[in-house]
Amino acid sequence: MREKLRAVQVTHRVEREHFSILQGTLRVVCFQRAPASEGIPARNEGMTLLLRIVQKVSPTFYRLGQNVHALASKQGQLRSIRERRPVRGDGSAIPWYTYPAIEYLSQFDFSNASIFEFGAGYSSLFWARRARTVISVESDSGWLEHLKEGVQPNQKVLLRQGRDEYVNAIREQPDLFDVVIVDGRWRHACLEAAMDKVRDDGLIVLDNSDRYPEATGRLRDSDRFQVDFSGFGPVNNYAWTTSIFLRAACRLQKGFAPPLPIAGLRQTFGAQDEE
Repeated sequence: MREKLRAVQVTHRVEREHFSILQGTLRVVCFQRAPASEGIPARNEGMTLLLRIVQKVSPTFYRLGQNVHALASKQGQLRSIRERRPVRGDGSAIPWYTYPAIEYLSQFDFSNASIFEFGAGYSSLFWARRARTVISVESDSGWLEHLKEGVQPNQKVLLRQGRDEYVNAIREQPDLFDVVIVDGRWRHACLEAAMDKVRDDGLIVLDNSDRYPEATGRLRDSDRFQVDFSGFGPVNNYAWTTSIFLRAACRLQKGFAPPLPIAGLRQTFGAQDEE
């Protein structure tokens, strides 16, 4: 996690007032009412008429504005870029994975699951809200101290600074895990350890998988399906891939919730609708 924070480009350091202007513009384009506290005028009938004219004259611009609003506001990317941390628009912590991967993982019922995580951070809080137990290993003592304030009762964070002790932290644990996330240091070696300690019916999550073709090939060779989720995510100004590896026997899909995409239409159709 700390490595990712150091990798955020200097171009993200835009002044807060510039973001406020952009946020107000997004609301205007997308028919959003701005809070009075932000000093943005509430939409009136004249503005509504103007927006309808824009929609009529330039539907492309109008639709583009809606898409930008979905990413910046509904997904929360605007706030995450401003604060340089992976959060939703309401400030709640999310993993530094791609948005499609986060939405997919949010469909699972992890309430009885045990999680091991290589690389602690905001994702640890995300998993702690959903899982029975979460164990994370971190190599940066300063970052670990920062995280300790938010540690939940079902969380444990281990400090392992050397390569071997970091990689083998998962092997110190007596039980197998339902989910193992590899999103920290020494990822090739961590994936080998993950395959030893994940249940046959569990999941392995590899972030930035587009950068590790050799490692993803090794996971596929272990009779696991690779499901890629490419796209944008919090903080970054580029797209990347978060991949999930599972076998056909995966039991975690019991209680799997229907997809509810953020900024989606929320429409469902039954067989009777096709008659």
